[in-house]
Amino acid sequence: MTKGRAPVEDYGLPPSPADPRYNADGWIHGGVVGFLVEAPESGAAFYAAPYQADGEGPALIRWGDSLAEFDWDFLTPRTILPRMDCFDADGDWEDELIVIYYTGSGTGVSVEELHILEKGPDGTLTDYAFPEKLWQEEVPKLFGAAELGGRTFAMLGHELVEFSQEGLEKPSSGMIAGFSTEDWSGLRFRGAFCLSPPDSAAPCCVAETSAAVLYRDGIFTLQDFHLYSYD
Repeated sequence: MTKGRAPVEDYGLPPSPADPRYNADGWIHGGVVGFLVEAPESGAAFYAAPYQADGEGPALIRWGDSLAEFDWDFLTPRTILPRMDCFDADGDWEDELIVIYYTGSGTGVSVEELHILEKGPDGTLTDYAFPEKLWQEEVPKLFGAAELGGRTFAMLGHELVEFSQEGLEKPSSGMIAGFSTEDWSGLRFRGAFCLSPPDSAAPCCVAETSAAVLYRDGIFTLQDFHLYSYD
């Protein structure tokens, strides 16, 4: 949990994401506040403080009359834009702001972060971040592999996916984690089922996984797991 802080200066927020001076390229090359994404139906927007080469500029989140800074690592070399939705994520009859952005990309790496923001009675924004430990350490404990009739299968609960690689033992999620919203009313996680040789930590992806993301009172849980052939 992270409390949003008041901006350290009056950045002068750009009025429209359609103005190329404030899009991702304009932000990086123009020294201006970037207007990266918005959820207009909820009066919410994701801005970026003037670009710094060290990537330390904070994210600026506006939601209605509230504006707060967060130290999010939302920039990768591919400059993939964040995504934003607003709906009741926990069934309390109050909307939450959903922010998803890439934090790691490259060969064999595709990592997104999920943040759920709640607005207090005084307008304070509080960020609840989906913990990396959940998909990096806890989910692999559900993985298994077995040989049946000369064929090798990845196992997740009662679901099986056949794979052809041999000599793989140690399970992990590799460096793959993605999130999506479903029909404005739910969240889903998508990751990788990886196994490593006994003498190496290098992960080999043998299947893909997905699970529903549940959120309540700042706590995230996963359920409804599924296993897919690796594409």
